[in-house]
Amino acid sequence: MNPFFSYPVMGPASRTIPSRSKASSRVQVVDTRPCLKHHTVLRLESGLEAACYDQLIANPDVLEIQAQPPKVQYLDGLGKLKSHTFDFLLSMRDRKRVAVAVRPLERVRKWRFDQTLELIAQQMPRSFAASILLFTDADVPRPEIVPHAPATLLIERARELGAPAVSPAHRMMLA
Repeated sequence: MNPFFSYPVMGPASRTIPSRSKASSRVQVVDTRPCLKHHTVLRLESGLEAACYDQLIANPDVLEIQAQPPKVQYLDGLGKLKSHTFDFLLSMRDRKRVAVAVRPLERVRKWRFDQTLELIAQQMPRSFAASILLFTDADVPRPEIVPHAPATLLIERARELGAPAVSPAHRMMLA
């Protein structure tokens, strides 16, 4: 057995991700950054969370990322006690903690989720996090076209042209 190899550990999470859902996917990522004691497996609920995670690990000021941190309780606009589970809790290099909510922009607008986050921010204990970050699909950068990667150029060209018309005979061959 290799003495330098160790299996990744499961990252802490306050809740489990439902095994069946019509609205989201299941994504697992392994955080292998050198600042961690152990490689850590994080379970994410969607491709959008995975895109957010990719952005977060690219930031050298982010030391630790916890997926599905403990829920935070708050009073809504009608005074009713509610709870919210953030998607990520970040520990930053300056020792501050940031709670991250990940939502599609359409849902943020439809349900006025930004207003809910403002209520949570006003009532959230500072021991949990100092600030809140909202990440939406509008924050996902467009993949950069790499000139020496022909597959990337083909994918970008296909997106520009739209879906091609496929004849029934070819459809049968592809199936």
